[in-house]
Amino acid sequence: MVIVLYNLIAHRAVNSLKDKENTIDAVKSSLNTDYISGVEIDVRMTKDNKFVVIHDMSINRVSNGSGFVSKMSLKELKKFNFGSENKYIKISTIKDILKIANDKIILIELKYENNDYDKYIKYFYNSIKNYLYKNIYIMSFNYKLIRKLKDTYSNLRCGVLSSTIINRDNIDDDFDFIAISSYSYHTIEDYVRPIFIWALNSKKKYLSLKKEMSDNTYYIVDNPVKFI
Repeated sequence: MVIVLYNLIAHRAVNSLKDKENTIDAVKSSLNTDYISGVEIDVRMTKDNKFVVIHDMSINRVSNGSGFVSKMSLKELKKFNFGSENKYIKISTIKDILKIANDKIILIELKYENNDYDKYIKYFYNSIKNYLYKNIYIMSFNYKLIRKLKDTYSNLRCGVLSSTIINRDNIDDDFDFIAISSYSYHTIEDYVRPIFIWALNSKKKYLSLKKEMSDNTYYIVDNPVKFI
């Protein structure tokens, strides 16, 4: 029997168009799909210091409500539908996601808005500390934030998000991994730790990269079903 290593990470937890991004239903579906190695999700801090799973600063695009996440409490956010007209789905906290996580990768991108670094890190760690036995990876474009998180809690697996412009000089081997765009992956030399390649939506390029990159490289893609 030949085992195929796809190393696919579902971007915003979405495997197919029937799922809504960053919802618990999307996470469940992806984590229970054989060819998916894990999910990538985004988190933001609410007004009452809870961490919810959402990409945008506001809820306007992904729910039937409006307003900024940082200006709303978790109770207020729970009033809105983040699913479809046919299926009501409440916003998830990071705890909701980690509770259902299996042994697959949970790749968390920290979204940051002018919060106090120490406060942000304290409440984030408190949100995940009971689930550190799970397969958690944490990343951010904000170098100062992810650096401080790693320095404060060395037991966490942290990495910097990098592109052709952002953080290109911050690929630091004392992080546990790197997440780099598909346009700038070639700038990595002899990086032995896990690599997550993002902005990858061409199956042809994915297949090419798999031949070129090491087995500890993962590919963050929209709709992984299209890549098998």
